[in-house]
Amino acid sequence: MINEYQEYAISKFLKRYDYNAVLEILEECGVISGDLYFLTMSCAYSINFNFDKSLECILKVSEKNLNKEGISNIKSNLENLKNGHPEEILSELIENIKIQIINKEYIDFLGRLYRVKESLLKYIFVTTKEGATKDVNMNSYSLSKKNILYLLKKKYNIYNSNLMHGINNYVNRYLKKDNKLEKAIKILNNQRLENLMHLRNDSPIGHGFKGVSKEEIEEIYANPLDVMQDLVKTCELLNLEIKTDKYDNINEFIIHMLGRKENYY
Repeated sequence: MINEYQEYAISKFLKRYDYNAVLEILEECGVISGDLYFLTMSCAYSINFNFDKSLECILKVSEKNLNKEGISNIKSNLENLKNGHPEEILSELIENIKIQIINKEYIDFLGRLYRVKESLLKYIFVTTKEGATKDVNMNSYSLSKKNILYLLKKKYNIYNSNLMHGINNYVNRYLKKDNKLEKAIKILNNQRLENLMHLRNDSPIGHGFKGVSKEEIEEIYANPLDVMQDLVKTCELLNLEIKTDKYDNINEFIIHMLGRKENYY
């Protein structure tokens, strides 16, 4: 049985999206199966981008709870993540950025930001290049750095080993003027994001060993969460629908389940 102090601890860990800590408390209470346990475990996997394991856990949750408001689309969400759907992948990445800001994991935040910017530029390239199709799998070889650099060189005479610079050159040279696309590129290349990229490059996940502080980030973005809003706006300009409340919705449902003992097992 989970007592009120353990419920309070779980609620605090959920605010930090620390699902492994929640699992430890559940296991200490003897809750090692059931909807509450497997839903939490699913989040622990998916927040680390292990969507295969996350889906395995969700399939162990009862249909009764999976049909509840707030988590009714979680199964299809995980299937789409496995299949590399752009909207789901980018939503996951951007929500992950929010989580890292909240948890003050600033170096990881910069690394994830770099990944999102790179992914958006890749998406722009594969959806505008010669022979482009509307169906994009973010996990496919077509979006690999090796393939895109090869195409930039072979088809567009762009010789640049830096993927982002190469795609920006492609956009400037070959794409027709498009108001929404121009606005998207402008956001991705704005000076504030570039300054954050410089911080990333000097950090251990880039090319250096310099630490990153909250103050340094706030000198660039007064509110670091505004970074997330810029990325969401970029996606909207690219006709991508982004959702950044997946884990908040699940957390609310987990809190609700805590008061219902029949869902423990």
